[in-house]
Amino acid sequence: MKSIELLHGSPEEVGAQLQKNMDRLLDSTRRWAEILAYDPQPQTGMTPKDIVWRKNKARLYRYLPPVGIQYQTPILFIYALINKPYILDLIPGMSLIEHLVNQGFDVYLLDWGEFQWEDRHLSFTDLIYDYIARAVAKVVQISGCNQVSLAGYCMGGTITTMYAALFDTPQIRNILYLAAPIDFENAGLSSIWLKAPEFDADKVAETFQLVPKHFIDTGVKMLRPVRNFWGTYTRLWKSVDEGTPIEAWKALNKWVNDNVNFPGNAYRQWIKDFYQENKLVKGQLHIKGQVVDMKNINASLLVLAGEKDHLVLPHQTEGIIKHSSSQDKTYQVFPVGHGGLVFGSYAKYNVYPVISQWLAQRS
Repeated sequence: MKSIELLHGSPEEVGAQLQKNMDRLLDSTRRWAEILAYDPQPQTGMTPKDIVWRKNKARLYRYLPPVGIQYQTPILFIYALINKPYILDLIPGMSLIEHLVNQGFDVYLLDWGEFQWEDRHLSFTDLIYDYIARAVAKVVQISGCNQVSLAGYCMGGTITTMYAALFDTPQIRNILYLAAPIDFENAGLSSIWLKAPEFDADKVAETFQLVPKHFIDTGVKMLRPVRNFWGTYTRLWKSVDEGTPIEAWKALNKWVNDNVNFPGNAYRQWIKDFYQENKLVKGQLHIKGQVVDMKNINASLLVLAGEKDHLVLPHQTEGIIKHSSSQDKTYQVFPVGHGGLVFGSYAKYNVYPVISQWLAQRS
């Protein structure tokens, strides 16, 4: 790491040091600007995989373990409806999925694809019954195992909970929760911004029908505007100036800005039923006339949260511990933010091993 030279010595020496520091400032800024303007985006989602099932724009991936499958129970990752799921498989050497595959797990991922105008009427009922239920059935068929482990990140964990509360076949053996909101009673700044009746989710859904990805992206980033709109680029400049690697920054920045549209019906449900009325915890959420009762969930649970997470506060994720019937429950908070559970050196050396060891004992 380069260090800043302190000014000392004769006037001539101080002048030379000032010129050297200014040259460094200009060189770092020039390289910083070139990276932002011209550097190609890095390749992401590189762990080898096959597409084993499709529906509409969704794809079910099965990852190919280089050492063979060591654990019988397959793992199906279910992601949120915003951004794209390659945060779970960002770049080689910094990928939760790659880690699990290399440990010998049979890993699958449901990728929702990019929702377009014709998808505007999709609801959580459609996503659970027509997509997740069928994807789970395909995983069981391919793996030859009559039980499955589910893993939900962010909103994907909420959707996983709805599925797990409604379906008892095939057996759900384990559920991994990664920064997944369950209890929306106090969702931090999001609760203030999305409070009814000031925030009219019906009007938003009816106006857009397919809620634009830029609308969602701006709303999320405005929860921490300085960090998201300014701090992101100052961190890159600092890395350039100090000569530290920037590949991880480029990959994460690509993912952060790679958003997808949100189907209007699902958006309306997400805001009203969860953020505004907290129906899941209250036992008032209905899917196809059935109550989504978390007491129906008895799988082993590994519930992980980020202490510095401003999108999903730790107590929101902890809600599943309190409301499920599971006897085997593990809840752990790590000193990271929302993405820090699945990306970064801390996740690689501290979170990934916890996940793989927990699953290995139960798969």
